[in-house]
Amino acid sequence: MLYGGAALALAIVSSPDAVRTALATSASALVEATPFVFAGVALACVLRRGGSVVAHLGCGCGSGPSARSLLAAAATWLVFGPLVAASRYCAALLVARVLRSRGRTAHDDERPHPLAELSAVFPAALLAGAAAQLLGSLDAARAPPLAGAAIGAALGFGAAPCGLGAVALAGALRVHAPVTAAAFLCVAGIVDLRALRPRPHAQTDHDALAYALLAAASALVAWRHGDALVHPALALPLWGCAAAAFVYAARHRRQTCAIARIAPGLMLAGALIGAPAPVYHATETTLTDLFPGENLSFTGVLTCERGACALVRYAITCCRADAAPVVVRLSAAPPYPPGTWLRVNGRIDEAHAGLPLVALRVERIAPPADPFVYR
Repeated sequence: MLYGGAALALAIVSSPDAVRTALATSASALVEATPFVFAGVALACVLRRGGSVVAHLGCGCGSGPSARSLLAAAATWLVFGPLVAASRYCAALLVARVLRSRGRTAHDDERPHPLAELSAVFPAALLAGAAAQLLGSLDAARAPPLAGAAIGAALGFGAAPCGLGAVALAGALRVHAPVTAAAFLCVAGIVDLRALRPRPHAQTDHDALAYALLAAASALVAWRHGDALVHPALALPLWGCAAAAFVYAARHRRQTCAIARIAPGLMLAGALIGAPAPVYHATETTLTDLFPGENLSFTGVLTCERGACALVRYAITCCRADAAPVVVRLSAAPPYPPGTWLRVNGRIDEAHAGLPLVALRVERIAPPADPFVYR
């Protein structure tokens, strides 16, 4: 009821495009978690282990502290260094131990349950969709340090994506809002909502219709090669998830559990309705490997704010929930209205405002079928 009321309030005060975008973002987090959930279930059956398999070998999509993911720890090492990676991993292990002692997480001998695992991800996925709309309207770089830290901590607590996606999002924030990124890393994957929420196994059981919805959503996204919801590399695993969900539906065809249908239903709705690309308003260059004098060709949508213009393209690491803006500032405003898709060839210049792109050729293009790029 709490999350349903929050979703209804968001729908009332938001525009239709904002609601569609929030829905798609929430659905993408659930779709991205699905292959790892089924892989964890399979490994648990083979190794006769439970929650620890999903927690350590997956991407951090399940319930509990997602920073326990070895894949997320490796990504943290590459982006932020070994000290930050080790600190987050140890902190997540400590929090998981405390929560386990209080009966709030699964024990190692408790086998994961596909629908229950998705139900555990659902609250964070729903809040991620709402937070994405709020984050797009805020510029943490211009906020005072204390306010930037509060934004990062709130985002990490209520709307952190999977363990791997949290690292990607923090890496994007670090470019123009390092304080926000640091606060986000201290909370996301360690003491966030997903980690602290009690396990829903006692409430969620098998349900034939839920598995059918899950099979349909997975197959639809796989058929559309990610459907601008998840990385196209997940298309093949999603076909396997669709087949597995169909088998589960046949096996449990006489079982019902209405609460288990919420997460798969949201996934299918997000895939069917779709959403426009996110809108980003800041204009500071976020690419970190540029140097003055470098030639660059960049394609993105034109955005202008306070007399400065930039090209923006969103990059997805795992799913739409961790989509981070890739921004290249332009040295001069082109003769096109904001919202126009442009391809600009030019040279990076060194200026007080950062690393702007001096345009040598500007070409207007049609909006691409998939507005995202994938890392």
